[in-house]
Amino acid sequence: MLWLVDFLLGRRRSFARDSRITIDGNPPPPCVQGVEHLPPEGPLIIVMNHYERDGLLIHFCAMAISKAVAGRRSRSPEIRWVITSEWYGRRIGPLPIPVWFIRWVFRRVSRLYGLIVMPRAAEDVRGRAAAIRRLAEQVRDGESVGLVPEALGKGTLIEAMPGSGLALLALSRGRLPIVPVGLWEDDETLMVRFGEPFTLNVGSSDRQEQDRQARERVMVAIGRLLPERYWGFYAPAIGREVEGEPGPRAE
Repeated sequence: MLWLVDFLLGRRRSFARDSRITIDGNPPPPCVQGVEHLPPEGPLIIVMNHYERDGLLIHFCAMAISKAVAGRRSRSPEIRWVITSEWYGRRIGPLPIPVWFIRWVFRRVSRLYGLIVMPRAAEDVRGRAAAIRRLAEQVRDGESVGLVPEALGKGTLIEAMPGSGLALLALSRGRLPIVPVGLWEDDETLMVRFGEPFTLNVGSSDRQEQDRQARERVMVAIGRLLPERYWGFYAPAIGREVEGEPGPRAE
C-alpha cells in the first residue's frame, strides 16, 4: 500500500531496498555467482542480457542484480537502470493494455526510483540523446547505471540495438568499468552470473564500425557467462574468443 501511495505521489524510493524485498518474497532465490568481480565502490556500468518469459519479466532480473550489487556495495548500492518508454501488445487476460497507460506507468516508475527512460522509437533521436546525456550525468556524479543492450529478447542473444555501442563508449570513455551479467534459468532457478569488469575501447575511426565493435565486445562479454545454447547471434564471435582457452565453459 505504501508503495502505491509513493507511486501516485511521485515520492522517491530505493530500488535496491525494494529489490531485496521483492526477491526475498518470491522463492526460490536466484543463484548468484561472481559477485567478487564487483568493485566495492565507485561508479559502474552494468550490462545484462534480456532474459524474459511468461511469469518472469525483465524487471525481476534487474531486481536480482540490484539486490546482489547492494549486498556487495553497501556504500553505493543503487543502480540507475535504463528502461524502455513503452511496451506493445501487452494484455491482462483477454483485455489489451493501452500503450498510453504503459507509458504513464513507466514515467511514474522512473520518477519513483530515479531511472532513465529511453525512447523505444529509433526515430526519436532527440529523446534518445537526452537519455544518454542523463546517463552521463549520473556516472559523473558517481552513480552506477544499468543497461540492456539488446532492448528486447527472451534469453538467447540477439543483435544489440544499433547505437548502443556508441552510447556505451560515451559513458565508459575507456575508463569506467563495465560489468557484464549473464542471466538464464536452470530448472526453476534464476541464474545470475557476474563477469570480470572491463573497459571499452575500439580501434576504428568510423562511427558505424565503432558502434558495431563496441556492441560485439559487450555482448561477447555477456555471452561468455551464459551456457552455449544461449549464444545465439553472437555464437561465432563468442566461439572465436573461447576457442583454445583452458577451463570449463558456462553450463
